[in-house]
Amino acid sequence: MSSLRRIAFTGVGLLGAVLALTGCEGDGQQGIPTDNPKATSTTQSTTAAALPTSEVPTSTTAAPAPGPSVGDVPGNPAAASALRAFLTDLESGGVPAVAATCWTVPPTEIPLQYGDVAAVLDAAAQPGVDGQYTVTWTGPVSTVSVKRSEIASGYACPRVYPTGTEPVYSDIDATYAVERYLGRFTGAPVNPDDLEGDYPLVCDNRAIWDPQGTGVPTVPPLANNPGRLTGSASYNPDSVYVAFTNGVYKTVYADVTNVSGFEQNQVFTLTPAANGYCIGDVA
Repeated sequence: MSSLRRIAFTGVGLLGAVLALTGCEGDGQQGIPTDNPKATSTTQSTTAAALPTSEVPTSTTAAPAPGPSVGDVPGNPAAASALRAFLTDLESGGVPAVAATCWTVPPTEIPLQYGDVAAVLDAAAQPGVDGQYTVTWTGPVSTVSVKRSEIASGYACPRVYPTGTEPVYSDIDATYAVERYLGRFTGAPVNPDDLEGDYPLVCDNRAIWDPQGTGVPTVPPLANNPGRLTGSASYNPDSVYVAFTNGVYKTVYADVTNVSGFEQNQVFTLTPAANGYCIGDVA
Protein backbone atom coordinates (compact mmCIF):
# COMPACT_ATOMS: atom_id res chain seq x y z
CA MET A 1 0.00 0.00 0.00
CA SER A 2 1.42 3.41 -0.97
CA SER A 3 1.99 6.23 1.51
CA LEU A 4 -0.87 8.34 0.04
CA ARG A 5 -3.43 5.53 0.29
CA ARG A 6 -2.44 4.82 3.88
CA ILE A 7 -2.96 8.51 4.81
CA ALA A 8 -6.38 8.60 3.13
CA PHE A 9 -7.49 5.41 4.80
CA THR A 10 -6.36 6.69 8.18
CA GLY A 11 -8.34 9.94 7.71
CA VAL A 12 -11.51 8.09 6.81
CA GLY A 13 -11.16 5.91 9.88
CA LEU A 14 -10.80 8.91 12.18
CA LEU A 15 -13.87 10.63 10.67
CA GLY A 16 -15.95 7.50 11.20
CA ALA A 17 -14.86 7.27 14.81
CA VAL A 18 -15.83 10.90 15.43
CA LEU A 19 -19.28 10.39 13.89
CA ALA A 20 -19.83 7.23 15.91
CA LEU A 21 -18.95 9.00 19.16
CA THR A 22 -21.27 11.89 18.32
CA GLY A 23 -24.22 9.52 17.71
CA CYS A 24 -23.79 7.85 21.14
CA GLU A 25 -23.94 11.02 23.26
CA GLY A 26 -26.98 12.21 25.26
CA ASP A 27 -30.17 10.20 25.62
CA GLY A 28 -29.72 8.09 22.50
CA GLN A 29 -31.26 10.72 20.12
CA GLN A 30 -29.40 10.74 16.85
CA GLY A 31 -28.66 13.95 14.95
CA ILE A 32 -29.17 17.54 16.19
CA PRO A 33 -31.45 17.73 19.26
CA THR A 34 -34.75 19.72 18.74
CA ASP A 35 -37.04 21.53 21.19
CA ASN A 36 -40.17 19.73 22.43
CA PRO A 37 -43.04 22.34 22.62
CA LYS A 38 -45.49 19.81 24.09
CA ALA A 39 -43.28 19.28 27.06
CA THR A 40 -43.19 23.07 27.72
CA SER A 41 -46.96 23.37 27.37
CA THR A 42 -47.53 20.43 29.70
CA THR A 43 -45.28 22.00 32.31
CA GLN A 44 -47.16 25.30 32.15
CA SER A 45 -50.57 23.57 32.39
CA THR A 46 -49.44 21.51 35.35
CA THR A 47 -48.20 24.65 37.09
CA ALA A 48 -51.50 26.48 36.49
CA ALA A 49 -53.51 23.53 37.76
CA ALA A 50 -51.43 23.43 40.90
CA LEU A 51 -52.32 27.03 41.89
CA PRO A 52 -54.34 27.23 45.12
CA THR A 53 -58.05 27.83 44.59
CA SER A 54 -57.84 31.05 46.59
CA GLU A 55 -55.49 32.52 43.97
CA VAL A 56 -57.87 31.93 41.04
CA PRO A 57 -59.38 35.34 40.11
CA THR A 58 -63.16 35.61 40.47
CA SER A 59 -65.67 38.28 39.38
CA THR A 60 -67.50 40.04 42.23
CA THR A 61 -69.66 42.33 40.07
CA ALA A 62 -73.30 41.21 39.89
CA ALA A 63 -74.84 41.20 36.44
CA PRO A 64 -77.44 43.98 36.07
CA ALA A 65 -81.06 42.92 35.85
CA PRO A 66 -82.35 42.84 32.28
CA GLY A 67 -84.62 45.64 31.16
CA PRO A 68 -84.76 49.36 31.94
CA SER A 69 -82.86 50.76 34.91
CA VAL A 70 -84.88 50.90 38.14
CA GLY A 71 -83.58 52.42 41.36
CA ASP A 72 -83.22 50.04 44.28
CA VAL A 73 -85.74 50.15 47.11
CA PRO A 74 -84.04 49.25 50.41
CA GLY A 75 -85.90 46.42 52.10
CA ASN A 76 -88.32 45.93 49.20
CA PRO A 77 -86.57 44.37 46.18
CA ALA A 78 -89.91 43.13 44.78
CA ALA A 79 -90.95 46.73 44.10
CA ALA A 80 -88.16 47.38 41.60
CA SER A 81 -88.74 44.02 39.92
CA ALA A 82 -92.48 44.64 39.49
CA LEU A 83 -91.95 48.14 38.09
CA ARG A 84 -89.25 46.88 35.70
CA ALA A 85 -91.71 44.40 34.20
CA PHE A 86 -94.03 47.30 33.33
CA LEU A 87 -91.21 49.55 32.10
CA THR A 88 -89.90 46.85 29.76
CA ASP A 89 -93.21 46.88 27.89
CA LEU A 90 -93.52 50.66 28.00
CA GLU A 91 -90.00 51.21 26.67
CA SER A 92 -90.40 48.73 23.81
CA GLY A 93 -93.94 49.57 22.70
CA GLY A 94 -95.11 52.77 24.38
CA VAL A 95 -98.69 53.27 25.57
CA PRO A 96 -100.25 50.60 23.29
CA ALA A 97 -97.98 47.95 24.84
CA VAL A 98 -99.30 48.55 28.38
CA ALA A 99 -102.92 49.47 27.67
CA ALA A 100 -104.19 45.91 28.05
CA THR A 101 -101.99 44.90 31.00
CA CYS A 102 -102.71 48.02 33.08
CA TRP A 103 -106.39 47.31 33.60
CA THR A 104 -106.27 48.70 37.16
CA VAL A 105 -105.85 52.16 35.63
CA PRO A 106 -108.85 53.93 34.05
CA PRO A 107 -108.45 53.45 30.27
CA THR A 108 -108.76 57.17 29.54
CA GLU A 109 -105.94 57.88 32.01
CA ILE A 110 -103.36 55.54 30.48
CA PRO A 111 -102.18 57.84 27.67
CA LEU A 112 -102.12 60.78 30.08
CA GLN A 113 -100.12 58.89 32.71
CA TYR A 114 -97.66 57.10 30.45
CA GLY A 115 -97.45 59.25 27.32
CA ASP A 116 -94.08 60.81 28.27
CA VAL A 117 -92.08 57.58 28.23
CA ALA A 118 -88.72 59.31 28.73
CA ALA A 119 -89.93 61.12 31.88
CA VAL A 120 -91.26 57.86 33.35
CA LEU A 121 -87.98 56.05 32.66
CA ASP A 122 -85.93 58.93 34.13
CA ALA A 123 -87.98 58.85 37.32
CA ALA A 124 -87.78 55.08 37.70
CA ALA A 125 -83.99 55.17 37.44
CA GLN A 126 -83.76 57.19 40.68
CA PRO A 127 -83.54 55.52 44.13
CA GLY A 128 -86.94 54.32 45.35
CA VAL A 129 -88.52 55.27 48.67
CA ASP A 130 -90.76 52.79 50.49
CA GLY A 131 -93.65 54.73 52.04
CA GLN A 132 -96.68 53.76 54.09
CA TYR A 133 -98.92 52.85 51.16
CA THR A 134 -96.80 53.19 48.04
CA VAL A 135 -93.24 52.97 46.74
CA THR A 136 -92.10 56.14 44.98
CA TRP A 137 -89.37 57.09 42.50
CA THR A 138 -88.91 60.85 41.98
CA GLY A 139 -87.39 62.19 38.76
CA PRO A 140 -86.70 65.72 37.53
CA VAL A 141 -90.00 65.92 35.62
CA SER A 142 -92.28 63.15 36.85
CA THR A 143 -92.78 61.08 39.97
CA VAL A 144 -93.75 57.41 39.75
CA SER A 145 -95.53 55.57 42.57
CA VAL A 146 -96.86 52.03 42.80
CA LYS A 147 -99.36 50.53 45.22
CA ARG A 148 -98.60 47.42 47.23
CA SER A 149 -101.28 45.42 45.43
CA GLU A 150 -99.51 46.22 42.14
CA ILE A 151 -96.16 45.13 43.57
CA ALA A 152 -97.63 41.86 44.82
CA SER A 153 -98.92 41.10 41.32
CA GLY A 154 -95.38 41.23 39.91
CA TYR A 155 -96.40 43.79 37.27
CA ALA A 156 -96.72 47.28 38.72
CA CYS A 157 -98.69 49.82 36.70
CA PRO A 158 -97.73 53.08 38.42
CA ARG A 159 -99.43 56.38 39.00
CA VAL A 160 -97.42 59.16 37.34
CA TYR A 161 -97.73 62.82 38.36
CA PRO A 162 -95.59 65.98 38.09
CA THR A 163 -92.67 66.12 40.49
CA GLY A 164 -93.32 68.57 43.32
CA THR A 165 -97.05 67.83 43.47
CA GLU A 166 -99.16 65.23 45.22
CA PRO A 167 -101.14 62.51 43.42
CA VAL A 168 -104.79 63.48 43.03
CA TYR A 169 -107.63 60.98 42.75
CA SER A 170 -110.24 62.26 40.33
CA ASP A 171 -113.89 61.59 39.51
CA ILE A 172 -112.63 59.20 36.83
CA ASP A 173 -110.85 57.13 39.48
CA ALA A 174 -114.01 57.00 41.58
CA THR A 175 -116.32 55.92 38.75
CA TYR A 176 -113.82 53.33 37.53
CA ALA A 177 -113.66 51.79 41.02
CA VAL A 178 -117.44 51.42 40.97
CA GLU A 179 -117.38 49.94 37.45
CA ARG A 180 -114.78 47.37 38.50
CA TYR A 181 -116.81 46.49 41.60
CA LEU A 182 -120.01 46.05 39.59
CA GLY A 183 -118.19 44.06 36.90
CA ARG A 184 -117.20 41.46 39.46
CA PHE A 185 -120.81 40.90 40.56
CA THR A 186 -122.33 40.91 37.09
CA GLY A 187 -119.91 38.40 35.59
CA ALA A 188 -118.05 40.94 33.48
CA PRO A 189 -114.89 41.95 35.39
CA VAL A 190 -112.45 44.26 33.65
CA ASN A 191 -109.98 41.37 33.93
CA PRO A 192 -110.31 37.78 35.22
CA ASP A 193 -107.62 38.53 37.82
CA ASP A 194 -109.57 41.45 39.29
CA LEU A 195 -110.44 39.78 42.58
CA GLU A 196 -111.11 41.52 45.88
CA GLY A 197 -108.48 39.50 47.71
CA ASP A 198 -105.75 40.72 45.35
CA TYR A 199 -107.03 44.16 44.37
CA PRO A 200 -109.19 45.53 47.22
CA LEU A 201 -111.99 47.92 46.27
CA VAL A 202 -113.96 47.71 49.52
CA CYS A 203 -112.77 49.83 52.45
CA ASP A 204 -111.25 47.80 55.27
CA ASN A 205 -112.78 47.53 58.75
CA ARG A 206 -110.80 50.27 60.43
CA ALA A 207 -112.87 52.96 62.12
CA ILE A 208 -112.20 55.66 59.54
CA TRP A 209 -115.71 56.27 58.17
CA ASP A 210 -117.29 59.65 58.78
CA PRO A 211 -118.84 61.09 55.60
CA GLN A 212 -121.30 63.16 57.65
CA GLY A 213 -118.49 64.88 59.53
CA THR A 214 -119.71 63.86 63.00
CA GLY A 215 -116.20 63.67 64.41
CA VAL A 216 -116.84 60.08 65.50
CA PRO A 217 -115.49 57.74 62.78
CA THR A 218 -116.96 54.26 62.48
CA VAL A 219 -116.26 51.12 60.45
CA PRO A 220 -117.39 51.52 56.81
CA PRO A 221 -120.74 49.69 56.42
CA LEU A 222 -119.65 47.77 53.32
CA ALA A 223 -116.62 46.36 55.18
CA ASN A 224 -118.98 44.09 57.11
CA ASN A 225 -120.99 43.14 54.02
CA PRO A 226 -118.68 43.27 50.95
CA GLY A 227 -121.08 41.10 48.91
CA ARG A 228 -123.90 43.59 49.26
CA LEU A 229 -124.74 43.45 45.52
CA THR A 230 -124.68 39.68 45.13
CA GLY A 231 -127.47 38.77 42.71
CA SER A 232 -126.82 41.68 40.36
CA ALA A 233 -127.13 40.72 36.71
CA SER A 234 -125.95 43.82 34.89
CA TYR A 235 -125.47 47.57 35.12
CA ASN A 236 -125.67 50.45 32.70
CA PRO A 237 -122.16 51.87 32.13
CA ASP A 238 -123.62 55.15 30.89
CA SER A 239 -125.39 55.65 34.22
CA VAL A 240 -122.22 55.67 36.34
CA TYR A 241 -121.22 59.19 37.38
CA VAL A 242 -120.12 61.25 40.38
CA ALA A 243 -123.19 62.93 41.85
CA PHE A 244 -121.39 65.06 44.41
CA THR A 245 -118.23 65.44 46.49
CA ASN A 246 -118.05 66.05 50.22
CA GLY A 247 -114.45 66.68 51.25
CA VAL A 248 -112.59 63.41 50.71
CA TYR A 249 -115.82 61.51 50.05
CA LYS A 250 -117.43 61.05 46.64
CA THR A 251 -120.92 59.78 45.89
CA VAL A 252 -121.33 57.77 42.68
CA TYR A 253 -124.65 56.74 41.14
CA ALA A 254 -125.17 53.64 38.97
CA ASP A 255 -128.23 51.87 37.58
CA VAL A 256 -128.02 48.16 38.47
CA THR A 257 -130.36 45.38 37.32
CA ASN A 258 -130.81 42.26 39.46
CA VAL A 259 -131.46 38.69 38.30
CA SER A 260 -135.22 39.30 38.44
CA GLY A 261 -134.89 42.10 35.89
CA PHE A 262 -135.53 44.88 38.36
CA GLU A 263 -133.40 47.99 37.81
CA GLN A 264 -132.49 50.20 40.72
CA ASN A 265 -130.30 53.24 41.14
CA GLN A 266 -127.52 52.34 43.59
CA VAL A 267 -125.66 55.00 45.59
CA PHE A 268 -121.97 54.33 46.29
CA THR A 269 -119.89 56.35 48.74
CA LEU A 270 -116.11 56.25 48.32
CA THR A 271 -113.02 57.72 49.96
CA PRO A 272 -109.28 57.58 49.15
CA ALA A 273 -107.39 54.69 50.75
CA ALA A 274 -104.18 52.69 50.35
CA ASN A 275 -105.16 51.29 46.94
CA GLY A 276 -106.90 54.34 45.53
CA TYR A 277 -110.60 54.94 46.07
CA CYS A 278 -112.32 52.38 48.26
CA ILE A 279 -116.08 51.84 48.47
CA GLY A 280 -117.39 52.24 52.01
CA ASP A 281 -121.11 52.08 51.53
CA VAL A 282 -123.81 51.11 48.99
CA ALA A 283 -127.40 52.22 49.46
